[in-house]
Amino acid sequence: MHTEPDTTPAARIPADVDTPDKIVYGLTARQLAVLAVAAVTDVLLYHALARHLPAPLLIAVLIPATGAGVAVAFGARDGLPLERWLGAALRWWQQPRRLVPRLSAALPPWAPRPATPAPAVAALRLPATAITAAGVIEAGEHTVALVAATTVNIGLRTGDEQEALLAGFGRWLNGLTGPVQLVVAAQRVDLDSHAQRVAAAVDVLPHPALAAAAADYAAFLGRLAAERDLLARRVTVAVTGPAGPGREREVLRRAEHTATALAALGAETAVLDGPRALALLATATDPYTPADTTWPRSRPDLPVTATGTTATGPADAETLATTVGPAAVHDLPGQLQLGDGYAATLVVTGYPAQVGAAWLDPLLAWPGRLDVVLYVEPLTAQQATTRLRRQRARLESNRRTDAGQGRLVDPATDAAADDAAELADRVARGESRLFRVGLYLCVHAATRDELADAVAQIRTTAASLLLDTQPATWRQLTGWLSTLPLGFDGLRMRRVMDTDAVAAAFPLAGPDLPVPLPGTATSAGGVLYGLNRDSAGVLWWDVWAQHNANSVILARSGAGKSYFVKLGLLRALADGVHCAVIDPDNEYLRLAEATGGATVTLGAAGVRVNPLDIPAGDRRPQARTDRALFLHTLIAVLLGEALPPAERAALDRAILDAYDTAGITADPHTWDRPAPLLRDVATALDRQRHSAGTSLAARLVPWTSGSFRALFDGPTTTAPTGHLVVFSTRLLAEELRPAGMLLALDAIWRCVDGAGRSAVASGPGGPPRRQVIVDEAWTLLQDAAGARFLARLAKSARKRRAGLTVVTQDVGDLLGSALGQVVVANAATQILLRQAPQAIDAVAEAFGLTGGEARLLLTARRGEGLLLCGAQRAGFTAVASPAEHRLCIGDLDPAEQA
Repeated sequence: MHTEPDTTPAARIPADVDTPDKIVYGLTARQLAVLAVAAVTDVLLYHALARHLPAPLLIAVLIPATGAGVAVAFGARDGLPLERWLGAALRWWQQPRRLVPRLSAALPPWAPRPATPAPAVAALRLPATAITAAGVIEAGEHTVALVAATTVNIGLRTGDEQEALLAGFGRWLNGLTGPVQLVVAAQRVDLDSHAQRVAAAVDVLPHPALAAAAADYAAFLGRLAAERDLLARRVTVAVTGPAGPGREREVLRRAEHTATALAALGAETAVLDGPRALALLATATDPYTPADTTWPRSRPDLPVTATGTTATGPADAETLATTVGPAAVHDLPGQLQLGDGYAATLVVTGYPAQVGAAWLDPLLAWPGRLDVVLYVEPLTAQQATTRLRRQRARLESNRRTDAGQGRLVDPATDAAADDAAELADRVARGESRLFRVGLYLCVHAATRDELADAVAQIRTTAASLLLDTQPATWRQLTGWLSTLPLGFDGLRMRRVMDTDAVAAAFPLAGPDLPVPLPGTATSAGGVLYGLNRDSAGVLWWDVWAQHNANSVILARSGAGKSYFVKLGLLRALADGVHCAVIDPDNEYLRLAEATGGATVTLGAAGVRVNPLDIPAGDRRPQARTDRALFLHTLIAVLLGEALPPAERAALDRAILDAYDTAGITADPHTWDRPAPLLRDVATALDRQRHSAGTSLAARLVPWTSGSFRALFDGPTTTAPTGHLVVFSTRLLAEELRPAGMLLALDAIWRCVDGAGRSAVASGPGGPPRRQVIVDEAWTLLQDAAGARFLARLAKSARKRRAGLTVVTQDVGDLLGSALGQVVVANAATQILLRQAPQAIDAVAEAFGLTGGEARLLLTARRGEGLLLCGAQRAGFTAVASPAEHRLCIGDLDPAEQA
């Protein structure tokens, strides 16, 4: 079994090489300047008051002034020197408390005046003036293009895989030519739109029980959205570029490069155009209020230039805020009220010396509305070299001065000097780059009390990582604007780091797969698979949006795979998909009966299937040949071996002879006549009077005139159609089970193939999508001919608007043959539930599982599993509505239900 390495990839965060140097007596230039001002002030006060005040009173005046100067020189608050903190407070007191996107007109003279003066109101302006149709945001001296990316589940990767991801992220960092901003925002999962779509389709569903289950599913989605704060992480990279005429192409080129680099790490990326950028900004500015995200060109109040871009200018900043901003912003010292919610910004001011891979992950995975914002500004080699050389000289001078005067060396100065020397060496060798990094946390909550609790929890989480966080007191408005994906950093609280330290943060880390988000195309399709095991979100999946709609579901007995399959089947039916199931254990019969589906019980009295039937309405020239080829496959399955060449040739002649005897020739007009039976083929073999034909006819006796003839002894009794068809093979003898599954699969496929041809002929809007489910597929995979048939269907389903779902508990039969591996390789969606310890090594090797993923499958409870689709992986727990649950367990025995 794959195991995790003993060591975790780690990086070193250098000490703050921007620490101001100490000039005299361990004091910095700033401290000396403040103390000098305080001393001059004391002298002036002394000369002004000495003649008028007695000495005790004069001392009482000078002591507070001196103390204030010392406090300002040595004090700090919220990560800022005290004078800067007081300056921020003064600016806050001088600014309006309330900001609105558009100022209302003044009250007319006749309007009554309020009893108390209203708080000062100002216009809210975002640090951007316009968004072009291509998605370029004009923000003063620079432009911004937004790249949306999904998260990468790094938590279950091995150490080697984590190192590879960090190295790839580091290569992107080293290739940066300008500042970037990475915003990892917790967005509300949009289940409402899908619930409305399901509820709207209830009236057209073909059976009352199915309609009731769909309605309950829609209500269940609504309850989930109401009772849980379902969140998903969305990564937005704001790529900045120069402003000016004709520079739009440059920032878009940088955005495309970023999208390509992050996609190589396993994330799904896209450069956002104007409408999508506008929708994202509207959600980011006010996550608790649905915003009007209409593209500006449809708004008469927003000017548009001839080139299709919004006009620039001061007035457009106000108009843009009106389009995407909250209804109002109330600026408080330690928080903001944004529309219907509250927000507070925290600044990370201290970092540990050593960090592991994805050291930001505990903050990224915090189960609440937290936006993690990382600013990365690359320094050129010349800037880095000059900066480090100057800093090393200062730090070494301070260290030698302390040693020369007999003082203990300042540990902070000592660490900064060593780190500056190491960084200088690495930069000189071309092993790393330097970046100025800012890390901010924006917390959102619905009420003030919830916000206070959330801030306390986040600061505790950050402290567990040895991260020092400080509130952006008096600067909450600037802090909030700095956390919007606009490439704007008004706080400017940066720390110099090298490539390894920034790459180890890996802000793309997260367990969430793409889910429906407000204003995105992902709201259109898919169904709920369950709750995400590793986040506060859900696992939402649309098999029809993948490269193919095929699935493989693998689990040990009792892991809940049948329940999961039936739950997915119900939701697919509610989504308008037609389903057909091959059921070896009668697990789906009651579900079909309860929802108005059709059932075919192979092996029951009077139920027959003629493999030589040509599908009604099929006028293709090769239709008769196709049936002959299928009979070759069926007889190989019946006999349990491939036929020798002589017997295969004799069989081919006998099939054609039987068709000709029945009056069915190569002319399609004759294909409506009754088809010959299997016994007619055996009779034709006997007529050949050849040893190969006679021998084969004798071997077919059990199925033509012996104990197993009932299934083939007559024309096909039924050809079921409809939204759900279940073929049961439980009553078949063990010797007939593989053949019965093959017959059922053939009947289903003929329907799918015919529908696929009709869809091609009719174009879009043709027959519905179809899902074919083969339960306990190991029965069919045991036979080489059956496995070949199943592999051929797996390759052909996509072209016919169909998907094949293979369900099995026997890992060996699925993975132990080349054809079984073909079925797995052609399934874009792979679901693994609990596995047996004896099989986990084979499963881990076949599906490329990490040690963490293998352990998850060994310890998973019933209904828990892992979804795999290429590089996307996520754990989930299946959940059902009450009506769905009753239908899914309705086929169990009372004892099993208890």
